[in-house]
Amino acid sequence: MPIVKTRYFRWSGHRQRPRAQAKGEALFPTWKRGGLLALLILALPLRAEPEPLAQRLSDGLKEDATLALRDYLQQQGWPDTQADYQVWLSPAVAHLPPCQQAVRYQAGGQYRQPWGRRPYLVECTEPAWQLRARVEVTLMLPVWVTAQEIQKGQTIGPGDLLEKSLDVSRLQRGFVPSNESLVGSKSTRHLRMGQLVGELDLQLAWAVRAGEGVLIRAGQQGFSATTRGTALTNAAIGEGVRVRNLSSGKEIQAWVIDKGEVETRF
Repeated sequence: MPIVKTRYFRWSGHRQRPRAQAKGEALFPTWKRGGLLALLILALPLRAEPEPLAQRLSDGLKEDATLALRDYLQQQGWPDTQADYQVWLSPAVAHLPPCQQAVRYQAGGQYRQPWGRRPYLVECTEPAWQLRARVEVTLMLPVWVTAQEIQKGQTIGPGDLLEKSLDVSRLQRGFVPSNESLVGSKSTRHLRMGQLVGELDLQLAWAVRAGEGVLIRAGQQGFSATTRGTALTNAAIGEGVRVRNLSSGKEIQAWVIDKGEVETRF
């Protein structure tokens, strides 16, 4: 007969004693401790995410185009009007590191007016990179259109023209802002009713007037540049005129080549 061994277990009789509660201490349930921790984390100030490079460049391009348009309107004496800006960036912007220095925005080409499609070269020096960009500037401006049919050689009267707001960035021909008085001018061609009045449609007494802003063109041996100035005397096309260069403050001699436009000759 097999022998069965019986195992005996000894009970010590000791129980785990609860931790002594200090005087004045309140027990806080474990499940409430987790909720309190979550509230403390939410209350911590969040670290602001860095502004994406593409958004930073888009804002900078829009600001540069806005300032250029504002300066031009002020120099021409035109009313501050509604404009819209659409920015395009080269897809390469997604692979560029953030710029550690001030970004440079350089408008390309020689433009008579700061609206329409304006190409840009965006440059960073630290780290060094370049990016192609473009700003499409849409400008709504009140201009003159004919209120009735006008014959060639007819003198323009107060009731011959109407003011109409148009997107001048899409116009294929010249225009005259409605803040410029055309009363007393003579029509150089037959104009239909409702036709946009261009600069070449009327014979004006002066192409530039004293105190008005002008575009100064300078060129020599393949080099050309433009800047803004103020006419100091009245002049017609082909005549000489004294102009103050707004960049340098100097008074120069120039010749009128178009309405509101002069050139220097070396």
